[in-house]
Amino acid sequence: MQRSLWWAGAIGVALVILLTRLQLSFDLSAFFPRHTTLAHEVLIEQVRNGPASRLLVVGIGAGETGNAVEAARLLQQELAGNPGFVSVLNGEFDEQATDVPFPVSDYYLVMDELDFSAGGLRGAIEERLRDLSFGGGAELLELVSRDPYLATLDVLESLAPAELGGDPWVAANGSAVLLAETTAASIDIAAQAGAVDAVQTAFRALPGSDALTLDVTGVGAFSVELQETIRAEATLRSVLASFALLLVLYAVFRNVRMLFLAALPLLTGFLAGLTTVAVLFETVHGITLAFGFTLLGVAIDYPLHLFSHARHDSGVSAMQRIWPTMRLGAASTVIAYLALVFSNSTGLAQLGVFTAVGVITASLATRTWLPHLLPGGREQAAGADRPAAPRLSLAVAAGALVLAVAVAWPRFETGLWDDNLSSLSPVAGDRLQADQVLRSAAVTADLRYQLTLRADSLEQLLRNSEAMDAILADAVGKGILDGWQSVTRILPSERSQASRQAMIPERDVLAARVAAAVADTPFRADAFDAFLDAAEAARAAPILTAAAIEDSPLRAWLDAHLVQLDDRWVALTSLVQVQPDALARHIAAHDVAADLVDFQNASLDLMRDYRNTALRTILMAAIVIVGLLWWVRGRLFQTLWTGLTVTASLLVTVAIIGVVHGSLTVIHMVALLLVLGLGLDYALFLSRSEPAGERRATDTGVLACAASTTVAFTILAASSIPVLKFLGLTVATGSLASFAIAWGGSRRISRRVS
Repeated sequence: MQRSLWWAGAIGVALVILLTRLQLSFDLSAFFPRHTTLAHEVLIEQVRNGPASRLLVVGIGAGETGNAVEAARLLQQELAGNPGFVSVLNGEFDEQATDVPFPVSDYYLVMDELDFSAGGLRGAIEERLRDLSFGGGAELLELVSRDPYLATLDVLESLAPAELGGDPWVAANGSAVLLAETTAASIDIAAQAGAVDAVQTAFRALPGSDALTLDVTGVGAFSVELQETIRAEATLRSVLASFALLLVLYAVFRNVRMLFLAALPLLTGFLAGLTTVAVLFETVHGITLAFGFTLLGVAIDYPLHLFSHARHDSGVSAMQRIWPTMRLGAASTVIAYLALVFSNSTGLAQLGVFTAVGVITASLATRTWLPHLLPGGREQAAGADRPAAPRLSLAVAAGALVLAVAVAWPRFETGLWDDNLSSLSPVAGDRLQADQVLRSAAVTADLRYQLTLRADSLEQLLRNSEAMDAILADAVGKGILDGWQSVTRILPSERSQASRQAMIPERDVLAARVAAAVADTPFRADAFDAFLDAAEAARAAPILTAAAIEDSPLRAWLDAHLVQLDDRWVALTSLVQVQPDALARHIAAHDVAADLVDFQNASLDLMRDYRNTALRTILMAAIVIVGLLWWVRGRLFQTLWTGLTVTASLLVTVAIIGVVHGSLTVIHMVALLLVLGLGLDYALFLSRSEPAGERRATDTGVLACAASTTVAFTILAASSIPVLKFLGLTVATGSLASFAIAWGGSRRISRRVS
């Protein structure tokens, strides 16, 4: 009873900590590797906060494309005033828009070089007269009276996340497309959920929406979907797996009480692992929480071994006999999972800590608590049956290893690993495909290639970016690219701002030039008084700074093009329809410190470094495990058999998964660590020296472990979340392979000694 109170108290403390500390995160980049170079830092920053990550891609389907386009136009108008969106675009550019955000509203006259001469003003006013002759209402007239150059529209059009050609965007599947840029970053799940809900609510209010279909994709939308899916999947899979485990345990032990006792180590291990992660990390990723389910794979083995050996004995006595083997298996599994802490990924580090702590706690609960809850059994007669070792054979493991290599060799030659960053995405493939179909309707900036400039100060960086703007303008003239987006479009350097302010004439001079320009036109003499007021305000305005934009609607745009990394400033220039090789040569011909980064290659390099680092760490863990086995057991052949058996099990699993899934990802590597733990558990118990009378208990325990793990992870393999599906199929396959090879290699014949 006292032991139960101690464990119940520990569970209570864990629950209190979780209630006060636990904060879930569904940031898709948590499982991406941490940066190692500037390009990698920028890459991860773009995944988290870049312009593409903030876009909700909205597709409206209808029987006729015209109906879909009109519905998209109405939806755009409904969402235009929502503060949750920076902009909502459908491919058309509204020249009558009067809602101009800060700082464009106040600083448009210094965001570009404008000609304030008499001739320049006359030319601009004559162009506006021609524009108005083709239509336009009071809104356009009001804008022209304040900005005869229409510099405001030029700036706003250059900030758009896609090319606005004038025609509505229509995807290949006939859906009308909107690009809604959210104010919040994609990692702000609550804000993204609000934005998605706003789209859905506005859509349902459209006339005839019942006959239309709505699809919302993008990083933010996927994060919201993932949050909901993980909750549903975790509940469903846990219930199904628990029910399946109950059936397996009842079939083996025919004792309902043991079913509930088996849950105690799982519960304590789960709570201990989750509490530790909640304390050590700011947030707990949803995938980590869902991964708690996989703790069943190893932790369920401990009570099953105990139950098998305690069927005709007391729990305390049975535990004393099997504890050395159980302790060795648990320690080896913990070493393997602690390797993930050094895997260069926050998400995988959480998984490693969670599982390692969970395994330690589950094994200790089985050791110190569970035996005292079992009913007393009949003690075995001492010395009736002396321990004898099974006859271990290397032939089964060696044969399985050779067969696995033969099957997997073609995969080794064509590339065993998938090094695409997208391979870590927990988003289902059909959703990613739907996003690509909708997104392709709009000509967006090529996010694969970006120019990066760096400097120690923001002012120097902005000056360098302005020099790069001139080079890119020349490149556009040569047909090397169609356009670009740079930070200086809304944040010129202080030097440029001061120079452009000085170029604005004083009010009397400018008024005289305007009067001369409108003298022979239908415009009234006071038609451009608003322009004179704006010019006077621009001359006296304080220098625009990055801090001033932080509270404006364009903060998201600025954050996507200007990044501060420690004490360095980095500017990101997005490119539209670029010829990368020609642009690289064009830039090299000028004296400017800029890098044309291919983020696809950068992501591949990052993933390769990530994978190689993890493999090296796991290899070191494997060496430590082998050393531990040899040190504890002290038998070279037994250690060799165990190592070869586990290695063969892993290679057989790799071969099967390679055939089923194709290339392996880092997620598969995590699953293989769990297979390693299972293989060690089976091999250690099947190779232990024990009396022949206990051999049946060992066989029953290992068989129950393999059956329960395989069933539980087969259920997980049916998950709709790719990460969990990969884990489930890999571990279910590995559990079967580990059991078959270990069982076949440990001949269950031993010499009975009387």
